[in-house]
Amino acid sequence: MHYKTHTFQASDGEIICYYKWDTLPNVKQRGVIQIAHGIGEHAGRYDHIAHRLQKEGFTVYANDHRAHGKTAEIKRLFGFYDGDDYFEDAVADMHDLSNLMRAEHPSEKFVLFGHSMGSLLSRKYVLHYGDEIDALILSGTASFIKGLGHFGLVATKAVTAVRGRERGNETLRALFFDEFNKKFKPNRTKLDWISSDEKAVDAFEADPYRIENFSLGVFADIISNSRKLNKDEAFKKTPNALPILIFSGDKDPVGEMGKGVKKVAKGFKKNGNENLTFNLYKGGRHEMLNETNSDEVEEDIITWLNTQIP
Repeated sequence: MHYKTHTFQASDGEIICYYKWDTLPNVKQRGVIQIAHGIGEHAGRYDHIAHRLQKEGFTVYANDHRAHGKTAEIKRLFGFYDGDDYFEDAVADMHDLSNLMRAEHPSEKFVLFGHSMGSLLSRKYVLHYGDEIDALILSGTASFIKGLGHFGLVATKAVTAVRGRERGNETLRALFFDEFNKKFKPNRTKLDWISSDEKAVDAFEADPYRIENFSLGVFADIISNSRKLNKDEAFKKTPNALPILIFSGDKDPVGEMGKGVKKVAKGFKKNGNENLTFNLYKGGRHEMLNETNSDEVEEDIITWLNTQIP
């Protein structure tokens, strides 16, 4: 581990845990990077890429989102969320962390890096605070998956109307994660969809902070925000001059095996983005940072950062 963990108090009083990878000694400071992790995981899983970024002169920060990781561990309520809008709360937490980062590094370039759900949170963050960041990296992002998404919207609305937003639901959990895994039958594990690297899959399966089930409100807000963020209005609100790197695997079911993530890239370009780089890796699944060619992916990220943050 190359990080230290800290906490801050969010605007509504929640205690949020965050990780910090300080710039290494004798390495010139180039900027700061904030990482937003995906659903069911935690920020500690980004230790490898964060350490690599340390070597390149970046200080890296990442909070465990509400209902996740060490933030959830504080109250021993893993997966539980009883708020009104998960994305609004999570983005507000990210901005609180951003303010803390700026207080510690007031003159540095600022990069936002989001994976999966974190990529959607980052895309929403940019709609509110796009003028505050210098570059955006999106890993494993998604378009609105029409069949699964529309059914999920109807199903979550129906179930939450009866059961409320706070309770979990195994059927709806399985609707998404099991559906993703079906693409890789016969399955060795429930997590085959995240990577073709069996060691990476086994490590995540054994991770004590991995969460499978969540309050219905989390699933409902992911689906509804995915729909909103993939409309032209959202793409138009993203600053056109913002450098964006999108990368994914062409076997990522979240990105609809390349089709969905291509739609996202086209959405940014169609609505005026002037600096977009899109890398689609052959054979790669959902977590390119944990794939068999992760070294290549990291090199591509560093090369892109060298161009955008000289």
